[in-house]
Amino acid sequence: MKENKQLIKNTTIYALGDIVPRLLGFISFPILTRYLSPADYGIVNYVGTLTTFMLALGFLCINTYYLVFYYRCEDDITRKKLLGNLTSFVILFNVFIVVLFVLFGPYFFSLLGSNISFYPFILIGVFTNFFNIFSILPSALYRLLEKPLMLTIINISRGVITLVLTLVLVVYFKYSALGVLLAGLLVNFIYAFVFLYISRKHIIWNLCLKQIKEVLLFSLPLVPGTLAYYVTTISDRILIDKYLSLNDLGIYSTASTLALILNIFAYGAYKAFEPFIFKTWGTDGFIKTFENIRNGFVYVLLIGVLCLSVFSKEFFQIMSNPQFHGAYWYVPMIIIGVYSSSLSMLYGTIITAQSKTKINSLINIIGAGISIVLNIFLLPLYGLVVAALVSSFSMTVMLSISMWYSRLQISHIRPFISILVISTAIFILVYIIDIDNILLSILIKSIAILIVIAILSLTLAINPIKSIIGFYKK
Repeated sequence: MKENKQLIKNTTIYALGDIVPRLLGFISFPILTRYLSPADYGIVNYVGTLTTFMLALGFLCINTYYLVFYYRCEDDITRKKLLGNLTSFVILFNVFIVVLFVLFGPYFFSLLGSNISFYPFILIGVFTNFFNIFSILPSALYRLLEKPLMLTIINISRGVITLVLTLVLVVYFKYSALGVLLAGLLVNFIYAFVFLYISRKHIIWNLCLKQIKEVLLFSLPLVPGTLAYYVTTISDRILIDKYLSLNDLGIYSTASTLALILNIFAYGAYKAFEPFIFKTWGTDGFIKTFENIRNGFVYVLLIGVLCLSVFSKEFFQIMSNPQFHGAYWYVPMIIIGVYSSSLSMLYGTIITAQSKTKINSLINIIGAGISIVLNIFLLPLYGLVVAALVSSFSMTVMLSISMWYSRLQISHIRPFISILVISTAIFILVYIIDIDNILLSILIKSIAILIVIAILSLTLAINPIKSIIGFYKK
């Protein structure tokens, strides 16, 4: 019982450390869209997604090796040497990546047909990623030590400083897109030393090539699947930049920003029940328990999908300048993919529990292939609608394969009916009903949403009031 309480406590703190910085980033959205043009916002989002991909590339899934083999080390000295060896290799490897980008980056991005200047925008992203790598292994270390509070404080403080510095550079100094990117670079530079400092007592610096060979034999097979997942999520932006305009990229990125709020809360919820799934896997009654978790997760996700989609038009009208108002049209199309990717985490956990991790990688590769091929052929012809729908289609295919391969003997009828109910409501409230008065529109849509949520509750057999009361009693 004591262990369960500690697990819940740690999980909650971890979730806060993940969610709060993302929410802080979203808080800056209405301010940035008043000071940045759609093209500027497109540049910021493009570089941000690129650095996310580079982080995965630069780490080669070595952090997974560290998490797996930390407890297999025979003593504390061996653990410290492991951290020192991995950190040394990662730093050297990423120095190599930086040199490659500096030498060949401009040529490579010109081949891609990018509209974004390598100097200074993409180069700033390259260095931002380099300093960000210093946070990964120390973060894994503190999770292994079960000391989430320090990690959460650091992540939240980093988010706050990034927000403040971004607003100063953009609003006061008028640096627009450059200001946003410089803020990220400066904060990651500072916090690289913070992470080195907090891990100083847990590291012995060394470089053992024999051990690195063993590490790479373990981690490299995981890399294609990991990179494929990120390719699925960023290929739409890269191809929009190539085939359309920076303004189009900005509008699409704006719609994605709103839709991805769902992912923030979904990830926090997933972190809460992920350990429970691994702990109870294979026990009597697991299937029924999982079905209840699945239905509850679907319920929360679909309410998020409904609210974010239906109020997207009013959100952009209130929170952004007129250049961004048209972004609401794409939010429902994009958020389908966010829903699918969020639910895929659940089924991916089951596949992992079955020790079939290669299947997850294969699913990611399939999704990446679908996304790239369809966007290349259809995006130049039909524009942003294709990018939004292809992203959602590829994520939904990945979800379908995960559901099939998990081979769980559970019913999918209730979630399927729920999706039909929500989709119908969104189509009517977003694309058919058009009320010019914002207050009246919010009022009517709010009433409609309450009715739809009631139908959703009946469909999934969930009593939200009872669930909330039960949560607080626990």
